Amino acid sequence: MESLKEIVSKNIINLRKANNLTQLELAKKINYSDKAISRWEKGEVLPDVETIQTLSIVFNVPMSAILESQDENKKIKLKNLK
Repeated sequence: MESLKEIVSKNIINLRKANNLTQLELAKKINYSDKAISRWEKGEVLPDVETIQTLSIVFNVPMSAILESQDENKKIKLKNLK
């Protein structure tokens, strides 16, 4: 099972790339340094809850899209269909 740091790291990378943003461009949008973005993406540290909320607004996704593994998101969607 993946750790929360690994899940958040992968999701931030995927969302950033899906939005065609560099680490520096994302950093400017949320008023952080590109080094902070890099540390999140490497799984060294987690962004705080307020920053995760800001990221969800920037990427136009629910916070769960950052905090949950993609496999979990698919399971939740399938559960809701039943």
